[in-house]
Amino acid sequence: MTTAAATTATFESSTYRPPARQRVDSIDLLRGLVMVIMMLDHTRDYFSAAEFQFDPTNLERTSVVLYLTRWITHYCAPTFFFRAWAGAYLRRARGATPAELSGFLASRGVWLILLELTIVRVGISGDVWPHGHYVGQTIWALGWSMLELAALVNLSLAVIGVFGAAMVMMHNAFDGVRAAGCSLALPRCGVGDVLLRVLHEPGKVALGSDGMTSLVRYPLIP
Repeated sequence: MTTAAATTATFESSTYRPPARQRVDSIDLLRGLVMVIMMLDHTRDYFSAAEFQFDPTNLERTSVVLYLTRWITHYCAPTFFFRAWAGAYLRRARGATPAELSGFLASRGVWLILLELTIVRVGISGDVWPHGHYVGQTIWALGWSMLELAALVNLSLAVIGVFGAAMVMMHNAFDGVRAAGCSLALPRCGVGDVLLRVLHEPGKVALGSDGMTSLVRYPLIP
């Protein structure tokens, strides 16, 4: 029986083929690296008194170390977005149909927006009440961008390319347009002003007359 077991083991080891890898090591490594850098930024936010006194990139007041810990984190959000689109591309290249990919991106997008407005909001502000302050940051913008991509994946590659090129080349053409009456001191906005905040110009808007406000830190087009 021992000889038979050894023969079987030898036979199995000689014919065994590991399953095809579904992970791309370089992308996973990039994800991990940018998360570590993001932790550096959040640690500085919570434990550095300078966060509440001046902008860490203010060359007149900052130090070299403080400046670098803020400067390096400007690569984080763009990398998160790049990672999302790389993942969508790989999913499509591995056989997902446009309808399957669109449904996957749409569900992920809605989930990220809900997380930003609930769990992430409570984690940052400690405010568990629905009437309060909401902030649209990276996860919020990433969720909306996934919803946008869920629609775009149904179009031809040429149309997607034209759309992307237009977004990159033209969005600064509207830098001179400003949301009226939406300063931090007076955050009352009309519908057009709210859309401008959400799409192009970061800033604070009022959500009704009961004191509920929203700060859009990551407008969707840029």
